[in-house]
Amino acid sequence: MPSPHLSERTGRTAEDDRTAEDDRTGPVLDHISRKQRSATLIAGGYFESAGGIGDFSRNSFALAHELGAGVRYRHRGNKVLFDVIHNDLGMACGTDACSVTAAPAAIDLAPLTAAAATAGVTFTVTRERTLRNRAARSMKEWLKNPSAEPRFVRDGDDIHYRSRQYEKVLAGVVKDNYVVPRCPLIVNEYFVKYFARLRQYADCTRAYVIDINSFADKDKVTKGAEIYLRNHAAPTDEIILVFADPSCTNVVEMALSARDF
Repeated sequence: MPSPHLSERTGRTAEDDRTAEDDRTGPVLDHISRKQRSATLIAGGYFESAGGIGDFSRNSFALAHELGAGVRYRHRGNKVLFDVIHNDLGMACGTDACSVTAAPAAIDLAPLTAAAATAGVTFTVTRERTLRNRAARSMKEWLKNPSAEPRFVRDGDDIHYRSRQYEKVLAGVVKDNYVVPRCPLIVNEYFVKYFARLRQYADCTRAYVIDINSFADKDKVTKGAEIYLRNHAAPTDEIILVFADPSCTNVVEMALSARDF
């Protein structure tokens, strides 16, 4: 279940919050503390190699910039980073299984670069291929010592995660002496990477990742968030999942922390 609103998040008025009238950003920003300085990474602008920079990429990147401005407005000490996920695995992320294909052709990032310049921000790009390889190395070590992480269990060639919100989560498939990770495990890796980046801000009491995804990706992203929060999270980490349509006008948010599991 999503985290309940903390007491410090209540009492919002139109006078002290200019985002209150925005039905898209207001509910998301409600999860950001007003009283504690925070570091936030916002992941928007997701695109696949085959489609390149499409409508969802541009619109979710614009939404990320709006949210970033709102996060900064809530507390002048807040730090905000922006990242774009590039799915270079060769499969739509709405599916559970991701396969690596030939190296993708260079992607023209000009639309995102121009949008970031207009918003006055910079951004990084994370390749899912890199995260898949990290997940594969991690699970290869798990094969050597499964007792090190009992939340994963092997069933034949399948490796399942003992989820508290889903009946079954396929985390990977064993091939010879290595593991082919499935999407939830890859999603877990980018939360590991994101929160590790936020640790550099030692003066920030809280750490948030706002992750903007399409509605089709809800299950695999939520599964990956649970794996991160139960296996790696600090008590101050919070993941705010944002699911949107291609135009990013219809937005649904869900906030999760380790306390939810």
